[in-house]
Amino acid sequence: MESTTIKDLFESCDVRFVIPGYQRAYAWEEKQFGQFIEDLRECGDCNYYLGHLLFERHGNTLHIIDGQQRLTTCIIFFSALVETLNRRKDEWTDSKEAENIKNRINDITGHYLKDACHEKQKFVTVAYDNNFFVDTIIDRKVVSREDITSKSKKSIYDALIFFEEEFGKVSIEQLLSWADSLENASITIYVVENKLQAVQIFAYQNDRGKKLTNLEVLKAYFMLQIYRLPNNEDDIAYIEKAFEEIYRNIVLITVEEDNVLNYYWRAVGPKGYYSENVIREVKDWLKTFPQKEQTKHIRNFVNELAKVFGFVRQIERDDSFYMTNLKNMNNMASAYPMLIKAKLSNVDDNVFDRLVKLMENLTFRSLIRGGRADLTSRLQNVLPSANDNRSFNQMIDSVISKLKYDWWWSYWSDTEMFNHLKSGWFYGNRVDNYLLWRYEQYLCSDNYPTPKVSYRDVISNESIEHIAPQTQPESLDNGYGIYDDKENPEEGIVSGEWMNCVGNLMLMAGRQNSSLGNCLFSQKLQVYGKDNLLNQQKEIIEFVTDKENPVWDKASIEKRYYKILEAAKIIWNLDNI
Repeated sequence: MESTTIKDLFESCDVRFVIPGYQRAYAWEEKQFGQFIEDLRECGDCNYYLGHLLFERHGNTLHIIDGQQRLTTCIIFFSALVETLNRRKDEWTDSKEAENIKNRINDITGHYLKDACHEKQKFVTVAYDNNFFVDTIIDRKVVSREDITSKSKKSIYDALIFFEEEFGKVSIEQLLSWADSLENASITIYVVENKLQAVQIFAYQNDRGKKLTNLEVLKAYFMLQIYRLPNNEDDIAYIEKAFEEIYRNIVLITVEEDNVLNYYWRAVGPKGYYSENVIREVKDWLKTFPQKEQTKHIRNFVNELAKVFGFVRQIERDDSFYMTNLKNMNNMASAYPMLIKAKLSNVDDNVFDRLVKLMENLTFRSLIRGGRADLTSRLQNVLPSANDNRSFNQMIDSVISKLKYDWWWSYWSDTEMFNHLKSGWFYGNRVDNYLLWRYEQYLCSDNYPTPKVSYRDVISNESIEHIAPQTQPESLDNGYGIYDDKENPEEGIVSGEWMNCVGNLMLMAGRQNSSLGNCLFSQKLQVYGKDNLLNQQKEIIEFVTDKENPVWDKASIEKRYYKILEAAKIIWNLDNI
């Protein structure tokens, strides 16, 4: 182990720093950027300690095994610094320090960005990000948002913008002081000649900036087990290639990597949906095999896991009708283990489509029903039986039958689902938007096959409109029925508990919703009729008894409720799965 500084580490023109493909791409976020600047701000004249770095030597190339996030941040920092100094040249060109600052810019560029000897990139990130890194950080080309095609590229870009914004707030003198502190920051480095030492060291330490994920911990554990065995070169290469594929997909998906790991383990592990601690459980599982067989199971595990990250990427890009609607409910935790198990079982497309339909149906029933009943315990009861086309079809048929006839599943039966449509207990739950979205899809005719807005537009720009407003307008001639009927409470909009019934709820643009407020019903009807995006707004007049003197009352709400109820019976008909 050697103590040195960042400046001395990058001193040699002949040494290149490379992040190998089996390591994670850049993943720091604003919290870590902010802490990085705060550390520099607070260190003053004190020595700044940047932590421990671990390298594996390959000739004149140092592969970064631990510390890639910090070193990447340093390079981005220096790039932003050079750009800021050049952009603010008028502040120092005529000063006594002008020559020193020019030399400083050249030194930083040659030291960290392109080496002064060969004009080659000094620091190389993972292969799938490196062109973007060169364009954005090394060559300072202008990039557009369309170039930012992954989470890691976004992190690189966000770090650059963050530093440039912070640098714009302080003096040139302060910037140069920060550069001094970073260049002279103390680090300890350990350069090893083989992967066994590197893995052993990495397995017992954490990166300073961001806590290791379970996936990283598990990778280190697997590598350590294999390194302890003889003739391991092919196995190590296999693991590295699998993780290279995993990390390539991680930056292209929105699901957190540890969630993907959890979903996979629930799909294939002995505890299924009941899994609680994936690291401990995987270690315990591996120990059930003789040591000489463990490598085979590790290889199979990482091979399947790499496939699963690819599956998740496919699912996120799948724009088919039922898959899109399943994702729209933003409740994939129950669905993913099932979908992953099906993908790993290589089921046919028609079987997979049936499964997606089932999970959309089940997820909706679960969300609209709410309560404490645990759907995952039911899924756990049927998941182990499915492993091929035949058994998956049997499992799907079994779940449908259970929803119809088994009291243990009755919590999500048709009866419970339809009762909740009237009760309004689901109002305020995220499923209310989804329910009305599916109703909008139902209303679309053959000549108008899909809504003119997307569900993303619904979530970002729409809100739930109470047709009869929650606060009754003061005007007596407001166009709404009786809110509290003392003699016949069930006939009142409020006293009859019709206010949050789905018959009184409608998707409405947020701006319209806030502007309409407690308007008269006749005024609302004018707005509804002008909307050319959502059919459910235009059809409201159909539920009014007297079209000449329209009143929205309990009877209107009830008529609309029954129409939506009939639609729901078709939309979520179990026999259509």
